[in-house]
Amino acid sequence: MTNEMPKTLNAIRGLALKDLEAASDEDIRAELAAEGIDPDQLAASIAVSLDDVLAASLRQQAAAAKVAMQTRTPPKQLLRPTLDRIKERIAQAFAAEPQLATAFREGSRQSNADLETLYDDLVLMGKIPDTDDGR
Repeated sequence: MTNEMPKTLNAIRGLALKDLEAASDEDIRAELAAEGIDPDQLAASIAVSLDDVLAASLRQQAAAAKVAMQTRTPPKQLLRPTLDRIKERIAQAFAAEPQLATAFREGSRQSNADLETLYDDLVLMGKIPDTDDGR
């Protein structure tokens, strides 16, 4: 296929779509009837074809998900540093990236559990490296 071929095919597709959009339903039915094609039968066969394609795609996605679930390695156990070190690392992350933000769920202070899960989230986001020599 030459370099110009895709451009030509795209131009032809564009013209065909314009022609199709300009035609009324009656014009399309009359054209099909003139060629000996039953429009209702054609619509039914297209619907069956689309159903087959959709079903095949869904089967493929399900099979891929099944394989992924079977081959997935379990997440490594996250060993958190001490709470004081968590606080330091969170502060460092927020200082390094001012666009990071958090909100308090209740009150004006985050609980220790909130800080631990915030730490886990920041590690998952890559904002805090998950290795820490300063434990």
